[in-house]
Amino acid sequence: MLLQMPKYKYNGGDRMVRLSRYTHVYDLGEDVALYHSLRMKPVYLNKKAYEDLQEWLASPFCNDYEDAPKNIINEVNELVKFKILNHSEEDDDKVLKFVRSRIPEPAINVCYIITSEQCNLACKYCFLGNNDTCKRSNFSLENMSIETADKAVDFFINQIKLSGMDFEENKPVIIFYGGEPLVNYDVLVYVAEKINRLRDIEKCVKNLEMSVVSNGLLLSEERALELKKLGVSIAISVDGFTEEANAMRVDLAGNRVYNKILKTLDMCNRIGVDVSLSVTLSEETIKDTKDILKLVDNYGIKSFGFNIMMSDENFVLPQEYNEKAAQFIIDEFIELRKRGIYEDRIMRKLKSFSKSQVYFSDCAATSGGQIVIAPNGQIGICHGCLHNKQYFVSNIDDKDFNASKHKDFIEWSQLTPINKDECQECPALGICGGGCPINAMHIKKGNTIHDLDERFCTHSKMTLEFLIKDLYRIIKEG
Repeated sequence: MLLQMPKYKYNGGDRMVRLSRYTHVYDLGEDVALYHSLRMKPVYLNKKAYEDLQEWLASPFCNDYEDAPKNIINEVNELVKFKILNHSEEDDDKVLKFVRSRIPEPAINVCYIITSEQCNLACKYCFLGNNDTCKRSNFSLENMSIETADKAVDFFINQIKLSGMDFEENKPVIIFYGGEPLVNYDVLVYVAEKINRLRDIEKCVKNLEMSVVSNGLLLSEERALELKKLGVSIAISVDGFTEEANAMRVDLAGNRVYNKILKTLDMCNRIGVDVSLSVTLSEETIKDTKDILKLVDNYGIKSFGFNIMMSDENFVLPQEYNEKAAQFIIDEFIELRKRGIYEDRIMRKLKSFSKSQVYFSDCAATSGGQIVIAPNGQIGICHGCLHNKQYFVSNIDDKDFNASKHKDFIEWSQLTPINKDECQECPALGICGGGCPINAMHIKKGNTIHDLDERFCTHSKMTLEFLIKDLYRIIKEG
């Protein structure tokens, strides 16, 4: 439980020792955790030491750290080390200024190749707009051609080079996406084969990784084996392990497709093709944590990514959904790690927390690291804008285009919570990375990409509290 920060009346001028404005206190029963949201190193104190600390801070005898009573001097030194205690607002401002100076500049390293904007499903929660007749009518009927795909690869390679990456260490990523990318399977294969031919020629793609995000309905045994040979990892979209959990995953005629997806998973497991699951957390899915575990055990799933559903004018989620979805992800993480499987969304925050390194962005688009290439060759920032091509600012024929220097890419790269005034008091400031700008735009009328994705506020705060308590558990047991 997050405790209310104590308020002190300082009597000794500007040099009085104080708790940083970035300090947050968590009640752990017998002990408390003090946590600086930008230094990200929790300090655990027993309740008696915390009470003595509060008493000292409220006294007129705390002009400097050396004034601390002997019984808590070690604790005070630890708190000073991690900036939890300081002398002034200016000290906090310096920390914030330092962190902001480390916000990465745009550097393209991820490419979504949209082989087709068409999809064989019309999931009722689709954030791209396949659930909306008007939005769907804007999707191109023309799939990406071989010629466009050829130029797309060259364009991406050029953007990597312009970003100035260390080619020996760097691992660029191509994600085949849609619509449904397997609608245009031949072009997907063409791109993968071209990348593999270029690995020994173009140093910047030597370590490039490829993946496809698919609903799996067009994935035959032959295709699955070919993708494995090409080095394209497969992520299958699903909403859980029950028919009810997948009720919103329907084809164009409104028919449920869950049993067909299970057949695809069974086929991949049988022929030895590993797949990961991209699990959209429907309101039905989050009712039971055991259902997802059945997928792991029955189909040999090795990795997961959980997606919290997005709201828009046609699909509005209740506030309590955000809390339940966040708790579901935490509960699943606990169970999955027992099997040696780590869910991607929490792992990103766990890495940041364990290394005490600020996590600036949870999305390649908001880090200024991503381009999206539409079937007609248009270049955008986020695939969530496919239906109206907002923030699609160039095309593959523009030889002079440099995404790293473009104003829109720079704007997106500054969307980190570290830059938002309304996020400064949040305990999860350092591990959040922000949510989805597209969802932020759609939550309320008049919103822009600069508004908050409130789903993520809930998820980040609950995840941080779990990580602080989980580390405390490990320390106590160890």
